Amino acid sequence: MTHRFAPSAISLALIVSFSASADYASLDTYQGKPATEHTKLANATLAKSLPWQDVSAFERTQKGLIAEFGTHEAGELKNRFEYMAEMSVDELPASVNPSIWRQGMLNYAAGGLYQVTDGVYQIRGADLSNMTIYRTDNGYVIHDPLLSKQAAAASWEFAKMHLPKINGEHKITGMIYSHMHADHFGGSRGVFESGDFVEGAPIYAPNDFIKELADENVIAGAAMGRRANYQYGTTLDNNTQGIVDNALGLGTSRGEVTLVAPTQEIEEREKVITIDGLDFHAINMPGAEAPAEIVLYVPEYRSLNTAELTYDGMHNIYTFRGAKVRDALVWTKYLTELKLRYVDSGLVDNIHAAHSAPVWNDSTTETNEIADYMTLQRDNYGFIHNQAMRLANHGVTIHDVGREIEKIVPQSQKETWHTNGYHGSYSHNARAVVNLYLGYHDMNPVNTNPLQTQEKSCVYVEAAGADTLFKAGKTHFEQGDYQQASQLFNDLVQCDPSNIDYRFALADSFEQQGYQSETMAWRNSYLQGAVELRTGDIQPSIKLASPDVIANTPTGMFLDFLAVRLNAEKAEQAGLDFNFGVHHPDLNESYFGEVSNANMANIAVETLPKTDVTLEINKADMTAMVLGQKTLEQLVKSGDAKLSGDVSLVNQLSEALDDFDGMFEILPMPTK
Repeated sequence: MTHRFAPSAISLALIVSFSASADYASLDTYQGKPATEHTKLANATLAKSLPWQDVSAFERTQKGLIAEFGTHEAGELKNRFEYMAEMSVDELPASVNPSIWRQGMLNYAAGGLYQVTDGVYQIRGADLSNMTIYRTDNGYVIHDPLLSKQAAAASWEFAKMHLPKINGEHKITGMIYSHMHADHFGGSRGVFESGDFVEGAPIYAPNDFIKELADENVIAGAAMGRRANYQYGTTLDNNTQGIVDNALGLGTSRGEVTLVAPTQEIEEREKVITIDGLDFHAINMPGAEAPAEIVLYVPEYRSLNTAELTYDGMHNIYTFRGAKVRDALVWTKYLTELKLRYVDSGLVDNIHAAHSAPVWNDSTTETNEIADYMTLQRDNYGFIHNQAMRLANHGVTIHDVGREIEKIVPQSQKETWHTNGYHGSYSHNARAVVNLYLGYHDMNPVNTNPLQTQEKSCVYVEAAGADTLFKAGKTHFEQGDYQQASQLFNDLVQCDPSNIDYRFALADSFEQQGYQSETMAWRNSYLQGAVELRTGDIQPSIKLASPDVIANTPTGMFLDFLAVRLNAEKAEQAGLDFNFGVHHPDLNESYFGEVSNANMANIAVETLPKTDVTLEINKADMTAMVLGQKTLEQLVKSGDAKLSGDVSLVNQLSEALDDFDGMFEILPMPTK
């Protein structure tokens, strides 16, 4: 059932003027609106309650500075936020929540090479993540080589300018990936191809690194990329009406995401690995911040690398771009284990991580700063987990638990900067916890088989009348009740997406909520939504599956993704019912699959049974085909691939596959 209202004459006139608007005609000329008086007041009121007297994080950020980037290319990211150099926490922009502004100032303060302790160094501020460098007998081990090849190469070159040579050289004796998010391996080729990487040097990663990496970036890659446009505000400018911070760091570098495959995944729960004379106690801690992740204790340097289990802020239990919900309870247990084993027992002098500055103990006092820091971090996730489920057991639903948990945040967490919701929030993390245990359904029968989004909105619009809802929405907006205004304007836009009055009103209400949001993903999502509502422009999605990622994706996962691409209606209409085989002679791997009942299934097998059609192809050639560098026809013609059996089935299958361009609507666009 279609409920979209036909645009009125005035709406049609507005569409014409809209397309020629100086502000919104294109992203090149796009400008946001100023903060309203209500937003100014809300942000000013919040600022009065924040613990500005605590500047310890800024002190930690500056501690151990060896050299600032200056004009070196490693500082490219920081230079994009140059407008922040003229501002301070004493000059709070009205269009930015003061708490996330302070976080942005903190991340902007990092920019160079730092010494954590003798033998442990970090590049901070070159990318979203930190590159940690450990001195070994004959060189250096690189831990988490940033997001892009270009940033990693520049950072290592900068580090070499200031780190001592060992035996007259700067050699890289190994590399370690803490986990399978791109900002922790994406720059690997920049390090590997630097000319300093020792031939045959080991590259370590946590157990199931490749599997989980492919799983998170392939099956839902197109949808995740489009959603990431909102989380990271990909069309927003770096200014006080756009992107001011990326929570974990200032932002992301620009360049190529690469992956040099690990030479060894650490399968054991924990294992001592030795790289060029330096011992690392590696512990697998999966299922918290990432499905595959290791932390490292380095006894020679009395240092603990907590990977991404700690950072100066609250992390995501659920991330807006889309990923498997994380286990907050497991997270608390990991932090308790690390605290007991290494911190409380006095085995470490510092903890350092993939984001933010390290934490040290002050030898001049009896206070254990590291223990206090880890305890608050742990209790932050423990509070969200335990209180969300306490409320759920009292009947608070997934839709309401976020608001309820915000009411009871303990003062100790409110008064601590590093438990604030810059990446995750109390609200959406609490909903994630309930979802992990109870799923999405709140058990209200009206939501058992809900109306589709547009249909539901039109029920409200037709019942109340569009003019009534629009007038009510404007009243809420004028009172500073921006979420209430958005609720009403959204129904109007869903039902009549070409009405420019409705679109601009919804954009205005989103924008003010973005200006008031402490959480990066909230701010960016609101502001990105406003951009798309005003311009009607959807930009290409972030590409999460780079050529290196695809090259390292197991064939079974490619076939799983092929099954996702299978259009059930087309498959049924074509009567597709056959089995197939894929064999990689170079790897001696075989896969058997079946297409039946408008579905595709596959499994790895030791020996292929008789099949209707079989493809024999080396893995590298299959990767080239997936990347579009070669076609199957070309590979068969050149003899690099062989098809046997009923070859026509391949064409039939190909015709039933969907392509994903990642350009789908999140908010409805005007009717073309």
